[in-house]
Amino acid sequence: MLIKERTKSVRIKKLEVMQRRIIRHHPRYLSIEDELSGRLAGHFGEQSNDYFLKPFREFSVLHDLRLTAHESYFQIDTLLLSPRYLLNLEVKYITGTLVFDHLNQVIRLKDDGTEEAFKNPIFQVKRQQSHLIEWMARNRIPPIPVRSLVVMSNTRTIIQAPPSSKDVPQYITHSPYLQERIKIIDKIYSVEKLNKREFGKLSKMLVQHHTPENPDLLKRYQIEEKDIIKGVYCTECFYMPVVRQYRTWICPKCSHKAHDLHLPTLEDYALLYGTTITNKQFCDFLQVSSRHVATRLLSDMNLKQTGSGKGRVYHLPEPQ
Repeated sequence: MLIKERTKSVRIKKLEVMQRRIIRHHPRYLSIEDELSGRLAGHFGEQSNDYFLKPFREFSVLHDLRLTAHESYFQIDTLLLSPRYLLNLEVKYITGTLVFDHLNQVIRLKDDGTEEAFKNPIFQVKRQQSHLIEWMARNRIPPIPVRSLVVMSNTRTIIQAPPSSKDVPQYITHSPYLQERIKIIDKIYSVEKLNKREFGKLSKMLVQHHTPENPDLLKRYQIEEKDIIKGVYCTECFYMPVVRQYRTWICPKCSHKAHDLHLPTLEDYALLYGTTITNKQFCDFLQVSSRHVATRLLSDMNLKQTGSGKGRVYHLPEPQ
């Protein structure tokens, strides 16, 4: 049963907005593109791996879970829950070859022949497992076994490790073999550790304690307001700015027309600047010349409002 579905992270959505709206000659534009490309590859790799979980309907499934650990956070790509054990899956989409040496250092050999140091995914998944066990103890969940796997969603990823390595075959698998690995683990843990009430409490608490990441990417990439392309964009061809005529948005490039094209642009605003907006900020970001038009459009959205007059603030939905 799917408890928490997989969606694009707020980070990816912010990167998409920045790629769409940052001036092309900005010195950080290519860095933004590179990060977005890598994170989208990981996201789609996780989605493709979900296919191999479909036969296991007895599990409760949570995707993209982010919980507190001491003073920081830890994130789990996919968590399978049963009353007998939990299975933490860290999904990796990697091209090339991962080489593990006898010191557990990892080198990635790229398809172009170059090499780069790579974080050991086994250490990563072990930390996640440790944090999850500690989190459950802190929240008074009765002890239950936790297992972890690193899943390579790219079936062409090659894994090389010395024969003496025990962690690599124990922790790493490819997506097509995931079902067999789960069946093996399933046979080991046959005794229920949580009763119905305890299991329900765990499932509920995991969802309640999930805290989405919301990084300040404008600050990280040193993007200033002058670097942002403003205006309502066309959802068909992504041209901006579209123009407004007779209460309708019209794209000069593809002639697409719609009454509500300002809504996706307001989502862009919320991702870039936060969820509070004034009439003046609306006019500036959406390039609307009339404050009366802005007031009408904002009022039609039935948003929560605070303040009055020129100090009125409208509260947009939180990015999800």
